[in-house]
Amino acid sequence: MKPLVKVRLGFTLIELLVVIAIIAILIALLVPAVQKVREAASRTQCQNNLKQIGLAFANHHDQFKVYPSGGESWDKDRIVNSGQPAVWDKQTWGWGYQILPYIEQHELWRDPSSAKIAGTAVFTYMCPILRGPITVNYTQVSSSTPPTPLGPRFMGDYVGNGGSWGTASSFTASNAFDGPLVPMYSVSKKMVKLNKIKDGTSNTLLVGEKYVPWDYMTISSCNNDQGYVDGWDNDMICFGRIASGGTVATSTATDPIGTPKQIVKQGGGSCGLLFGSIHPTMNAVFCDGSVHSINFDIQATTWLAILTINGEDQVQDTKSIN
Repeated sequence: MKPLVKVRLGFTLIELLVVIAIIAILIALLVPAVQKVREAASRTQCQNNLKQIGLAFANHHDQFKVYPSGGESWDKDRIVNSGQPAVWDKQTWGWGYQILPYIEQHELWRDPSSAKIAGTAVFTYMCPILRGPITVNYTQVSSSTPPTPLGPRFMGDYVGNGGSWGTASSFTASNAFDGPLVPMYSVSKKMVKLNKIKDGTSNTLLVGEKYVPWDYMTISSCNNDQGYVDGWDNDMICFGRIASGGTVATSTATDPIGTPKQIVKQGGGSCGLLFGSIHPTMNAVFCDGSVHSINFDIQATTWLAILTINGEDQVQDTKSIN
């Protein structure tokens, strides 16, 4: 006797193609949502890093009644006296090294090996979405005294605010010295205390994200070739405008001056001492410890205003600072 119902043993080709098409549509709808969640999580982590950096600056000020300095020069080793690292006024290494004790890295700060310190990953200084923990092999022989240690250097993704304009090549005429970070006191004869921030701590940027070349994984440009311990150098200090030979540059062919620059996959490298970000907005911590997102279309006058401490300008484009 033949069965009354015919049993199907599988899907037809058309049914299979329909299922595959539905899955593809669902994936296409899901991927942007996942990317948004990932970006939001990474931006939150980046902001938390900057919050920790801002607190470290505040704790340093509580202890020494002054902000950490920008150090002296990229080509010098740190200063250690009788086994104790020098602090803000005589330390050649920059703010990234000087605040290590305030981000739970005291043992690293006092380690006897400069090369080990320079090559150790400090995740507080790393933007989680930019490139991951990156070290470069520093091989340039320095004639400075003390010479910079050779070997691996852990890269930093955040830079201190040197003010409205300046350069890493000079401590005198080529710098405005109107930001919260200045070179170490023994070379600049300058220091920054909270009462010197006349614009108000809530209106003054302290540390922000750094603009690096879009192909930062494969090349080393001059603002992306050393590490977080560097002294007054474009790896760890940025400005609103670039000084060249003691004068303020107004524009260049590749790097627009006056506002932060977003990292996009076009163009070439940069040695422009510029703030920037791979995020849709740039994250920064201000001198009062608050963290803000800054739009890339911020007015140049407002951008320069939040970089200075002298009280001679006003922040007007507040809608670009969230």
